[in-house]
Amino acid sequence: MPYGVCVSKWVSVALKLSSPHIPGEALHGHDYRVKVCIEGELGEDNKVVDHLELLVQLDDCLKEINYRYLNEVLGTQNPTAELLAKRIAECISSKNILRGNKVVLVEACTASELCSYYKPP
Repeated sequence: MPYGVCVSKWVSVALKLSSPHIPGEALHGHDYRVKVCIEGELGEDNKVVDHLELLVQLDDCLKEINYRYLNEVLGTQNPTAELLAKRIAECISSKNILRGNKVVLVEACTASELCSYYKPP
């Protein structure tokens, strides 16, 4: 599959990590630039998927996450950027816009460019 489309949007979350390496991690927030990449064949319109439609669907997936407590949204004591990326990949994959194409990468980067990603199997 030689073609791909990527879009990105910002999301803001609050979280609290539970780690033996950082005892008593405080509640804090992150802004993540979430990038979603779709790969596949071109449709009759010579597009893998329409950028704007993918952006609208990403925005829809981020509504349940933006300005929320990530521990509760993801149901874990350690809501990492990796798990955030997986959740978004699953949400985008459930949308009816992929036209047989596949989510190949979801990346979540902080403003300081610390990035984590998920590649669906």
